[in-house]
Amino acid sequence: MRQKLLSLLKKDPRISKTTLASILGISREKVKVEIDKLIASGEIVGFITVLNTNKTSENEVTAIVEVRLTTQRGKGFDETAERIAKFPEVVSLYLISGSHDLTIIVKGKNLQEVAKFVSNKLAVLENVNGTTTHFLLKKYKEDGLIFGETRQDKRLKVSA
Repeated sequence: MRQKLLSLLKKDPRISKTTLASILGISREKVKVEIDKLIASGEIVGFITVLNTNKTSENEVTAIVEVRLTTQRGKGFDETAERIAKFPEVVSLYLISGSHDLTIIVKGKNLQEVAKFVSNKLAVLENVNGTTTHFLLKKYKEDGLIFGETRQDKRLKVSA
C-alpha cells in the first residue's frame, strides 16, 4: 500500500485524499496518517509543480553543469556536494558515474548570471578540478511529463 500511495502522489501530487482512499481501499483519515508518516520519515520531501517554461513568460536560463572533483580522504564527495547544494542557484545535484563526478542543474536570470556562478562560486571550490557547462535550449520532457503540442498521426489507416 505504501508503494502504491507513493506512486500515485508522484504521478499527481494534487490528487485528493478522498480519491486516494477510494483507490487504495482505505479511509481518508488513514490516507492522511500515511502521508504524514511519509513526510516525517523523509521519504516525501516536498510537492512540486512542473512548469512548461517554453510557454510561460518566465525568463530564466537553465544549465547542466558537470563537475570533476578530487575526493577527500574519509569523506568522499559528500562534504563538497553538501556545500554546493547550499547555493541558491543549484536546483538539483547528483553524484554520477562516468567522466564527471557530479551533475548540477543550475538556474539563473540570464547566461551571464549562470556563468558568473560557475566561474566565481563553483569552479573556485577547493576540491573542484573542472567543470563543463551545457545550457538548456528547450524542454521536451521533465519528470515524466511531455511538453509541446500533441502531434496528429498523419499515417493512413490500414483497414481489413
